[in-house]
Amino acid sequence: MTAVAHREVERKYEMPEGAEDRVDWNGLGAFTVSTEPVEHRLEAVYHDTPDMALGRRLVALRRRRGGADEGWHVKFQGADGRHEVHVPLLRTPDRMPAAVRNLLAGLTRGEELRPIATLRTVRRVRTVRDGTGAEVAEIAVDVVEAVDERTGTARSWSEWEVELLDGTVPDEQQGQVFSAVEAVVLAAGGRRSASRAKIARALGEEDEGASAGSGAEGQRASADEATGTSRQELLAEPGKKPGKKPGKKSGKTQRKAQEKQQQEKQEKQAQEPGKKKQGKKGGKKQGQRSEPDVLRAVLGELAQQLVLWDLQVRLDVPDAVHQMRVTSRSLRSVLKAAAPFFDGDAAEELDARLRELARSLSAARDAEVAADLLPGRVAELDGRVGPAAAEHLQGTAEEQARTAAGKVRRHVVTQEHLRLLADVEDFAAAPPVTEDCARRSGREVSDALVHRALQKVIRVAERGAEAEPGGGTSAAPQLEHLHDVRKAVKRVRYVDAVLDRTGLRPGKRLRRAARDAEDYQDALGRIMDAAVVERWLARTATSLERSTADRYAVGLLHGAEVVRLRTGVEGGADVVGVLLSQLREDLA
Repeated sequence: MTAVAHREVERKYEMPEGAEDRVDWNGLGAFTVSTEPVEHRLEAVYHDTPDMALGRRLVALRRRRGGADEGWHVKFQGADGRHEVHVPLLRTPDRMPAAVRNLLAGLTRGEELRPIATLRTVRRVRTVRDGTGAEVAEIAVDVVEAVDERTGTARSWSEWEVELLDGTVPDEQQGQVFSAVEAVVLAAGGRRSASRAKIARALGEEDEGASAGSGAEGQRASADEATGTSRQELLAEPGKKPGKKPGKKSGKTQRKAQEKQQQEKQEKQAQEPGKKKQGKKGGKKQGQRSEPDVLRAVLGELAQQLVLWDLQVRLDVPDAVHQMRVTSRSLRSVLKAAAPFFDGDAAEELDARLRELARSLSAARDAEVAADLLPGRVAELDGRVGPAAAEHLQGTAEEQARTAAGKVRRHVVTQEHLRLLADVEDFAAAPPVTEDCARRSGREVSDALVHRALQKVIRVAERGAEAEPGGGTSAAPQLEHLHDVRKAVKRVRYVDAVLDRTGLRPGKRLRRAARDAEDYQDALGRIMDAAVVERWLARTATSLERSTADRYAVGLLHGAEVVRLRTGVEGGADVVGVLLSQLREDLA
């Protein structure tokens, strides 16, 4: 059974009683609205695990009956907004399809999904059309009666929703529709709704005096506020901080007074961050996070990302495989940077399993890179690769990317993978730290994580002389060295990014060094991308030896990529040299 997903773009409004009869729909300008609403009677039963595993991650599962979209719906937050997945009802409507359970397996750990709320809605829908007569949006007036199945509490309310019928239209066009409708709604006395979702109201999260995080979506929202992490940042690729300049703290993040007072003193310490001065008494300052608190926050944030990307990989959401790979590598980076703080072998064993996960994702990512970069490579040859050959090669690259992504989706449904997700979450919830490390402050451990990651870059970069070819012509040792340096730089980026997203900041000197290291990632990344494309073209050329395809075009592209790669490798030594000098200066 195939799940169908679409992006959900909507706005909600609160309206005074009787407003529907007073709205002047003639004020929509270039748009028109149907004169008579169509009435639907809907029933939605929301499900979750006993510990609200879905709600804590802003994922909602409901079974809807009535209306045009009957079925099982899974709502989740993607990098580009809210998404909704539809799975049709079975012949026995109350029975949950296996497809739904499989989609959510990484989030639920196999726990029973049971009803948490029932909503019965009378919905009156009007259709909005543009100047060509095309349907572009729906305006729904909902009267809702809800029952919290956990407590038996009944609640009722009414609200208006304006939803685009196509969530993929450009932002400018979306804005035109919403602006026109909103002007009419506001003129009738309406206002933007502060409600997050119907399920939040049904569970009492928005009742006056209700504590944040008391139910499904509020639990995760509360956690985000506590760490200064927005949902957009949570799902962004580590190292990319939407709406924030590097090094600038979030307005939500509260810096503890004692931590501020110590900052200047700690930054002047000559020893490696994370080690106490000789004779200094152990123990954390009051109000500071302890070592376990820091690691729980950092690892917990990444564990959340991993299971959310797992859901999106199962749904074949664009870029999900790449982001899951990034998250697994971020987890490994933190585990390695924090290695001296862990007791026993659990961290090392988890790192090895995450490494295998990253390897299983690598083929799909390399296929994506080849498919993404190929059009640009063809364009750079100024027409020497004909349209037919270019189309054939692009189709081949995209088909290989789809095949590789399919293998990943088959992997994530295995019991081995599900055990890994569960073990990552369990480890993050209670990291096995040593007694000595448990007494350190949040600043000390943050400093130590970044410092160890930076020292790894320096050690790997210093091995560059050993990678010089001794009279030979092979660039393989140099390429391998550049790859190792880039991996070390990315480790710095991942550690720095997750610390920032969880409201933690190392000292100014270390922040500056981390930013300097990250500046070199793109240059090294272009060399690695060239290596990926060169290998793909070489394999493709071999596969075409006995075919009638245009081998000349592949040869042209491969030759150009070999030159690009060789030039990049030759210049890479200079890039690493400058990077090494910069870091030595930063950490002196």
